Amino acid sequence: MRGLNKEGRLQCITDFVNDNKLDFVGFQETKKESFNGSFLNYINKDFVWHFLPANGTAGGILVGVDERKFEVIAWRIGKYSVAGIIRNCQDSFVWRIVVVYGSPYEEGKLDFLAELESLLVNWDGPTVLGGDFNITITAKEKSNGQINQKWADSFQDLINKWGLVELKNSTRSYTWTNNQDKPILAALDKIFCTINFE
Repeated sequence: MRGLNKEGRLQCITDFVNDNKLDFVGFQETKKESFNGSFLNYINKDFVWHFLPANGTAGGILVGVDERKFEVIAWRIGKYSVAGIIRNCQDSFVWRIVVVYGSPYEEGKLDFLAELESLLVNWDGPTVLGGDFNITITAKEKSNGQINQKWADSFQDLINKWGLVELKNSTRSYTWTNNQDKPILAALDKIFCTINFE
């Protein structure tokens, strides 16, 4: 989001949630330390919300699910993630949503990957895992082809270990830009799901 306080941003996400009739949603880089009820109700009054506060003007995660369709059994807040264990109201199917905002800094990436590992090792049910990972996996995911191979390999190892399947956006090759005159583009935002539910 790069800041929910920017003018017009609240209306934009409200329209997006409602126009697309979303059942659950996750926003990263909210840059907000707290949310009041009227702000959240404006986005969608039928959602139950949970958030990870921003650290000053950096980061922040907001997650919402439609309480007419889901019961939230538990929330877990990490340093880089918000996870919710969800039960479908219609069929009582239990699953988990995890929204992440990975460290954009070198010194935080090991802790971020360790947090992902801890989330995956402590849950064997179906999971939808998405957000801004701030890691590229292959050179094709960055317009200049220059990636940090150490973190790419570590992230790929985690994906392989837990059998995560990426749900690719067929309409966009990149999700981030540095907004320079000669921009660098990268695919940092991803959605994964688990396929082994046993």
